[in-house]
Amino acid sequence: MADNLIQNLLVNNVPATTSLKNALDAQAARQRAHTQNIANAETPGYQRVRVEFEDLLSDAINGSNSKLARSDDRHLSSDIANEIAGVQHRVEREPIDPASDNLNGVDIDQEMAEMAETQLRYLASVELLRRRYTDMKSAIRGGG
Repeated sequence: MADNLIQNLLVNNVPATTSLKNALDAQAARQRAHTQNIANAETPGYQRVRVEFEDLLSDAINGSNSKLARSDDRHLSSDIANEIAGVQHRVEREPIDPASDNLNGVDIDQEMAEMAETQLRYLASVELLRRRYTDMKSAIRGGG
């Protein structure tokens, strides 16, 4: 019960933490998509899977109609922060290009390169989330 209280108060109600968790979810989904694409690289008619997240996040940041005044354009208002926290990844299938020489549009080299990039993004998100939890723990303990 105490774990649920902590989860709700310190994690779910903090937009930055929720955004990091959503980023981790997106990177994990992207890794699964790359794995699936590589496994089906020789399957005729297979439609490549991709995960959208960063573009959706950018749209949420740039497309927000926040009415709160900000002292600096680099600052995020609470409206934008909450909107960003609500951004979820989206899984899409790419149509097969009939003009392509490939069976299904999966390029192993491209998938491997994107998989390495995804791993780096995942590790960066984990590190940011770890630092966030360390800061929360420090604040709770009152030590510095």
